[in-house]
Amino acid sequence: MPEKLDAGRPLASWLDAVASDRPLPAGGRVASVAAAFAAALVEKVAHIVRRSPSRAALHSLAELVQARVAPLRPALVALGAADDKAYAALIASRTTGNEAAHHEARLSAARTQVELVAQAGEVARLAADLEAKVGPALRADLATARLLAVAAAHGAHGNVTANLGALGDEAADRLREQANEAVAALP
Repeated sequence: MPEKLDAGRPLASWLDAVASDRPLPAGGRVASVAAAFAAALVEKVAHIVRRSPSRAALHSLAELVQARVAPLRPALVALGAADDKAYAALIASRTTGNEAAHHEARLSAARTQVELVAQAGEVARLAADLEAKVGPALRADLATARLLAVAAAHGAHGNVTANLGALGDEAADRLREQANEAVAALP
């Protein structure tokens, strides 16, 4: 059973849970949290740019970026919880002897990770949109956000590959293709 990682839990406790010998939380949750932190950094920079009279030329871009990134942060956190649930179901399906259920569990776990690749990629693109236009201090935060989001996307892509394994049906091929396209589009 996955250990619940809720917003009220201290970060050190989250880290202990990831470092434990339990199967969950694992890479999918870590990638989603990393991407959520990246989204928060992008949102922070957008707020700072919008408040700055000297950056008036960037206000409309910052407003657009902020509007697009703000819903990604909670969505990424929720995606981490969904991944824990999907991966727990995948683990449980391994022992049932029901091949159809195991197959569907693998697809379900991969679907969650494909969505994570896409959302982390969007965070990375939004960071890159602002990164080229701001000064060095804000650029450093946006570079951190972009790199975290790209790393999260690559980690999720690896999970798609692991979850699907050698499955060769149309649904698995479609998920692989979606993940590959999303990674290819990363900044």
